[in-house]
Amino acid sequence: MVIKKIIQNLFCRGLLILVMPLLLSAGTTPLAQHSQTFAFSAPKECKPLDCLMVFVGNDDILEKLSKVMHFDLEFSDQLKIDLKRARSEPSAKQLAKLYERGTTLYFHLKKINTSGVLNKGTVQIEVTAKDPSSSDVLFQKTFAVSDDHLVFNAHVIADELMPVLTGSKGPLLSTFAYCKQIAPGRKVVCIADYAGRKERVVVPDHRINVAPRWHTQAPVLFFSQFTRSNCALKSLDIRSSQQRVICSYDGLNMQPSFSGDGGQAVLCLSSKGNSELYLYDQATCKKLKRRVFKQLTNNGANNVSPCLTTNGDVIFCSDYQTGSPQIYLLDGKTAKMRRLTNGQGYCTSPSWCAKTNAVIYTRRVNDTLQLFTLDLNTPSAAERQLTYNEGDKVEPVWSECGKYAAFSYLCRDHEESSIVPQIAVLNAMSGKVRIITAGNEPKSYPAWVNAPFYHL
Repeated sequence: MVIKKIIQNLFCRGLLILVMPLLLSAGTTPLAQHSQTFAFSAPKECKPLDCLMVFVGNDDILEKLSKVMHFDLEFSDQLKIDLKRARSEPSAKQLAKLYERGTTLYFHLKKINTSGVLNKGTVQIEVTAKDPSSSDVLFQKTFAVSDDHLVFNAHVIADELMPVLTGSKGPLLSTFAYCKQIAPGRKVVCIADYAGRKERVVVPDHRINVAPRWHTQAPVLFFSQFTRSNCALKSLDIRSSQQRVICSYDGLNMQPSFSGDGGQAVLCLSSKGNSELYLYDQATCKKLKRRVFKQLTNNGANNVSPCLTTNGDVIFCSDYQTGSPQIYLLDGKTAKMRRLTNGQGYCTSPSWCAKTNAVIYTRRVNDTLQLFTLDLNTPSAAERQLTYNEGDKVEPVWSECGKYAAFSYLCRDHEESSIVPQIAVLNAMSGKVRIITAGNEPKSYPAWVNAPFYHL
């Protein structure tokens, strides 16, 4: 009963158990079938560049590789790519005609014969990008592509092409972790690539597992698991699949946020019916030769969703002043707290981006949970609304580059009457959202890391 009461006060929708039948795994669904795109806000209009992408020859690996790369490169919303098959590369004269018709960029993939050099199932693919107006080569490189790891290989190639074509990289080699409700009383943890492909269950326990968080320096995933007596914090080594109990005190043990070097973490602990924030410092514990948690908040309220910033500040959610959750900043040097949101409404689930120094969070507007940002580079932490459409958007998390945000989206399927939370990604530059998971299993708690751990 104590745990149940704590859960009700957590402001974390992902902890609610939604009972849905097990129908379809997003990891086995063709990407084109479960990826949906919506325009949610209206940033400055920027027309995508028209590009032509050609795979040369009649080869299954080339075709599959091209289709994945096509999705990867259009994910930025800066490129509109026409994908074609061709018998040979176009001549300079043909490229000039393509340019006259509006093609801004051209690139092709072709297989190189290297019999007896590579392992079975591996081929060499040459990728060339050209300026069609001049036939100048902008990019040319040969990649080894394995049929067993074709999606990963496609992401690697597109990741190298992206800066050449757009001027910046995207999240193509990042990994998602999220929770999936597959049965009553059973919530597993999955990881997948940035597009929701290559999904695999990494925490298959017959329990309720919630709130995954990535370590900043190692392929280690932290998550909380409900037991009969408490909610224990555990870790999973992605390489070895080994699980460890990190802390299992009374009440809740969850939501660690790590410093850049991995030496510190802020997490939520509770034993008296409310959740407070605590700091774990590896150097201090090593010096004292015992585990020590320094209490950071002591307000008797619910303090959750901590984000440890580069300078040691902590951004978190609390209801201690207004009785309704708001976003706060705890100064790491002075220990003083200040509210970042205006004290009105319902604001929860902050995520901080080191590159942009911006916070994304959820605020209720007209009974719908929308995404907002706070710009911490401004003295007033200027607030801006990102989404406006129907459907609750919860538990947002930034990509490392700060140009994308993932969240759990309670959207109504166009062909179904039920509402099933799925993981979606917002492009903060274009305002478009892609739903990247599918199926009738509710998804929650996306966690994003800029490394291809799904490939391990």
